[in-house]
Amino acid sequence: PPIERRRVIDVARDALGLMSLAMETLGDPFAVYGFSGQGREKVSFHVARDFDDRRSSAIWGALAAIKPEGSTRMGAAVRHVHDRLARVPARLKVLIIVSDGYPQDLDYGPDRNSDEYGLQDTAMALQEAQRHGIETFCITVDPAGHDYLKRMCPEQRYAVIDEIDTLPEALTKIYQTITA
Repeated sequence: PPIERRRVIDVARDALGLMSLAMETLGDPFAVYGFSGQGREKVSFHVARDFDDRRSSAIWGALAAIKPEGSTRMGAAVRHVHDRLARVPARLKVLIIVSDGYPQDLDYGPDRNSDEYGLQDTAMALQEAQRHGIETFCITVDPAGHDYLKRMCPEQRYAVIDEIDTLPEALTKIYQTITA
């Protein structure tokens, strides 16, 4: 029988579950959020696990329920997480974004055929977070990721994962590097 190829979202969900277990073991406060957009009036922000949540079947259910939706309105999501992180009493605050593509949405900027507005909006949101002491890092599994991520953030603040199955290991290394 043919081998069923796992989707990016399936591996990302597994990686987030493994990372969650590791973070709980370390005792580091963390949250897991998802986002999507269908125009500026319909930006969705999903909480799979918030900072004060404890391990439960509801959290595992929320992680398992993560699925692809809409578009990648990333700037708005970064700003929302930035606001949440501002309220967390931690010395080091880290925002790791796992994505499968560039920031885009139905009405992300004046020209719907251009991805420039989404790139610039996300770059600005990441810079705002950095200025407020939040360490940011973007990970994508999009082979074209280098083309746009280098325009959104410094080279040492992003990674393009060529093989989706390496995402769990990459997440661990990135977190260890940022928190070292």
